[in-house]
Amino acid sequence: MKKIYRPFWSYDVKQTEDWLAEMAAQGLIFTKLNRWTRCFYFQEQEPATRVYRIAYNKMSSSVLPKTLQAEGWEKAGTAGNWEFTFNEQPESAIKTSPIREGIIKHNRMITYIYYGISFYVAGMLMANISMLASSYRQDGGINIVESPLWILTFIFFAILLGTMVLGIYSIAKITGTNKELDGTTDGFWPVDEIDQQGEKELKKAGRWVTKVKFSWMYSPDKMEQWLESMEQRGLNLYRVNKIGTIFHFVKGEPRRIAYSIDYQRGPTESYFAIHREAGWHEEFTSFSNMEKWTIWSKTYGETEERPQLYSDQSSRLKHAKRIALTYTAMFSPLVAFYIYFIINIMSSADTIQDRFLWNSSGMMLLAVLIFGTFIVRIWSYYGRLRKQAAAWSN
Repeated sequence: MKKIYRPFWSYDVKQTEDWLAEMAAQGLIFTKLNRWTRCFYFQEQEPATRVYRIAYNKMSSSVLPKTLQAEGWEKAGTAGNWEFTFNEQPESAIKTSPIREGIIKHNRMITYIYYGISFYVAGMLMANISMLASSYRQDGGINIVESPLWILTFIFFAILLGTMVLGIYSIAKITGTNKELDGTTDGFWPVDEIDQQGEKELKKAGRWVTKVKFSWMYSPDKMEQWLESMEQRGLNLYRVNKIGTIFHFVKGEPRRIAYSIDYQRGPTESYFAIHREAGWHEEFTSFSNMEKWTIWSKTYGETEERPQLYSDQSSRLKHAKRIALTYTAMFSPLVAFYIYFIINIMSSADTIQDRFLWNSSGMMLLAVLIFGTFIVRIWSYYGRLRKQAAAWSN
């Protein structure tokens, strides 16, 4: 029996599957996984050619579905909700494989956790740095007192930095894995290759207009109205930059185009296919694994009503509430955290100048205003939708 430690094996399941196949070809056949110690166990046998598939299923059964059995799949082992299967046929001959949806959802939840941890660790580091800067300005310097407890402080900061690095690595790795598993390795950016020559000609002709919009996702209904008003003025949306802050328009004829901004948590390709079949075109899709915002557009005629991405208003309202709750849960702890340190800094300051130092409480106050504004704007959006739903029901 051979044991191999792989702490981050679940971050890239395809790589792990290939690794298990390579081990089998060397005569080391996978038998079990200890999911707590992250150790794989192998039995030495005759070399074998195997294709491995890993699945995550909360309703796992001891027996594989008949469709998978008919395809030649067998169980190699289980570890909690993780399920390992193998097939001795050539990969090119396999038509049916275990479903990946469970892994994508599990990875997405892990990503949210790492996002939260990274935000709070970054907040703690910023708060401590701000307090040190404030102390330095107040006292004209920092007096370091020798103490055996300093080692604990260094260990604490090392843990924080290590956690930040782990969080960034985990988010990047899991995001790439999920894109590969759901068939979106190339990303969801719908814009084709930029026609640089065409854009130069439009600029020379004076037909090119550029507008900058920050944090529009916190008031998506107002952004929809703005885009539609631009079309009515004859400013036709040409493309949006990849981070979604710069909007390029071309001066043309007024158009009747409905815009709809939608938020999804890790949408699959089927989500985009459904809306495309309904006649919608995605103008922009964010690349973040945590926030998937998509700007949809659809042309409609003079005699037609403005099309809606979602015709059910109750579902749209529930969706808006979920968005508001998500951002509130994300930003509220940060706001409370910064307010706490602002109060501490201001209570310890001796002069008015010290209380409003830009490198300490001033930066934290700015963060409070920014994150607080985001929360207010997203709940205002939910409130506007509630009023609309109430008006339509009456």
